[in-house]
Amino acid sequence: MQVETRVIKPQVREFKMKTGEIPTVTQWKSEPMIRIHSIRATVKEILNQSESLDLIKINIVGNQSTGKTTLARTLGHLIHSMSEVPFAVKIFSKDELLDFQNTISKLSPTNYVLVFDDVSFLQALTSKKQIEIIKQGITEIRHLPGGQDVKIILIFNTHYTKSLDKYIRMADFEYYSSVGSEEIDNLNDKFGKAKSRKLTEFRKLFKSATGKKKFSFKLGSKGLFTYKYKNPFVPLLFWNGESLRVVVSPKREWIDKICSICSNSDKSMVESDISLDDLVKDFNFKFGIQTAKTAVKIKLFQSGINAYSKRVQQAMKYLEKYLTTKTINLEELATSYNMTEKEVQLHKKLPEGL
Repeated sequence: MQVETRVIKPQVREFKMKTGEIPTVTQWKSEPMIRIHSIRATVKEILNQSESLDLIKINIVGNQSTGKTTLARTLGHLIHSMSEVPFAVKIFSKDELLDFQNTISKLSPTNYVLVFDDVSFLQALTSKKQIEIIKQGITEIRHLPGGQDVKIILIFNTHYTKSLDKYIRMADFEYYSSVGSEEIDNLNDKFGKAKSRKLTEFRKLFKSATGKKKFSFKLGSKGLFTYKYKNPFVPLLFWNGESLRVVVSPKREWIDKICSICSNSDKSMVESDISLDDLVKDFNFKFGIQTAKTAVKIKLFQSGINAYSKRVQQAMKYLEKYLTTKTINLEELATSYNMTEKEVQLHKKLPEGL
């Protein structure tokens, strides 16, 4: 089965304000926020670039306990929920990064957001040879086992900008959860002196957020707009390779309390909050056992779990060889098997009480 990598490009408006222009206040789930602070706009930028590149690298940098892991989970959720193509989300530790080739070899051929959490001290834990293996693995990561090319969005969480090998830390996008005094020189070198004022302003913003539990922005003659820290937003700096700006981000659970894709993103055992026997009975009754099983297999595949039979997996790999060596019109191939794209509406309703 070929993984569809076509992306319908979302419309993105550049949030560039003219001098003296008053920021627009909008709402997200009835929570007021300044429009130019939208983290969803940054995710649209990421998805737009993913349309052209199979591998996108994102760094999240900040001191301990400043919300890097929380942000990674929020980004993973927004990416897979806003994308027009399916993305699975997997969260790994530095141990899986150290065993990078084995980690990647276990992935099913689908599009992924891969988060490697707390990898600041990678170089201290590895030999030069291991670092080279990781670098080679990153270079080849979009070619998953079986010859399948997929989309990969790779996220590294680190404590400071130069904690990783230069090649590994090269990124298309960066988020900063804090800017410590020891980082100012590094970031001034990275962004140039023109951005030093923004760095200083963000440090003051962060100090106000963590000390006073609130942080504020001027709204021209209208006074100040104030966020309550972690209720639900925290301040961040976002760098897209050209511009540096403040955005705010909530926890993933605030966006969507329930998300099975995110709940299954790490190795922790997920506990279902409904009876799976009841779900299976309801699903089978409304759609039939074979249709229900096919739907479950497709959803598992999109989430990185290949539950197809051995024979089907062999057929998928065989078809992939054709697709990687010959130009094939997939719509004509579908017609050859009497398959057509169908538009459907769902009229079935979940059982009462859910």
